[in-house]
Amino acid sequence: MKSEAELLVHWHDDEERWWNRFGEYMNYQWQLTPALSERLRGEMERDYKDFLLKPGAALLDVGCGSGWLSTYFAERGMTVTGVDVSSEQISAADQLKASRGLDSVSFQCADFMRWDVDKYKGAFESVFVSAFLHHLPPSELELIVRKIALVLKPGGRAYLYEPLQRQRTRTLPVKVIDRLYNTALHLFLNRLPRWFKWWSPRHLQELERGYSMNSPHEAPVSLELLQKCCSGDFGIVETKGWHLNSLGFAMECMSLIEPVRKWYEPVAVLCYRLDRALFRWLGWEAFSIPGRFILCSVKMVRK
Repeated sequence: MKSEAELLVHWHDDEERWWNRFGEYMNYQWQLTPALSERLRGEMERDYKDFLLKPGAALLDVGCGSGWLSTYFAERGMTVTGVDVSSEQISAADQLKASRGLDSVSFQCADFMRWDVDKYKGAFESVFVSAFLHHLPPSELELIVRKIALVLKPGGRAYLYEPLQRQRTRTLPVKVIDRLYNTALHLFLNRLPRWFKWWSPRHLQELERGYSMNSPHEAPVSLELLQKCCSGDFGIVETKGWHLNSLGFAMECMSLIEPVRKWYEPVAVLCYRLDRALFRWLGWEAFSIPGRFILCSVKMVRK
C-alpha cells in the first residue's frame, strides 16, 4: 500500500500530465468567444478587477494558464507574476507577453505546492486564484492558504474563483428545477450534437485522445473546510455564486462546429440569466450536491 506522501505525489503527477496533454484545448474552451465571455463573465470580471486592481502594486496570478488575466493587470500598471504547472500554458503565456510587449509581467512554470514562496514573503498586494484549488487534495488546502497568506502584505487582498460545495438539504422545488434544467442540458449538449454530428473535428480528435472536461482528481472545494483554513490568516469579505450550469454549457458550445455554435450562444446567455436568478431567489448553496461544480467567488483580506 502506498504511503500518503506517495499518493500525493501521484495526485500531482496525474494532474500535471493531464494539463500538459490537454491544457491547450481546455484553455480554448475556457476562454470562450469574446462576446460570450463578456456576457457570462463581464459582471464577475468587473468584480475582481475592482477588488484587486491597484496600479503600482504587485499581483500574483496562481494558476495563470495562458496569461490573459496577468497581462490585463500588467497593462494597467501592476507588476505581475504568473505561476502555472503546465509548460504548454506557460509557453502560451510567454507568447502573449511578447505580443503585447510587456516587461511588467513574468511567468514561471511550477507546481504552486512546490513553489518556493519564502523569497516572495510579503511581496504582493493582490493575489488572484482562478480554478486552481479544486485540483488539489483537500489535505493540502490549509498549506495553500498559508502560502497565499505568506506572500501577501498585511491588508492585502485575495480573490478566489473556484467551484464550491456546501452541505445542504435540497428542497422539493430545487429538486424539480434541477431535474428540468439538467434534462434540457443533456438534450442540448449530448443528444442533439450526437444525432446531427455537430461536434467539431478538433473536439472529436480530442475525445479520441481521451479528453474530458475534468482533470483526473478535480472536485469542488468544501466551503466549510475553506473557511476553517482561512480563519487564522484571512477575513472572508464575501462569498458569491456566479455560475451553476451556464459556464459549463458555454464551454461545451466551443466544441461545436461554428454555424451551430452561433445558435447555441444565445442559449448559453439564457442559462447564465437563469443561474443568476436562481442564486438570487434561492442562494447557490440550495443547489449544492456532492460533485457539483458551482463556480463562486471568495473575497479575502489578509489579517
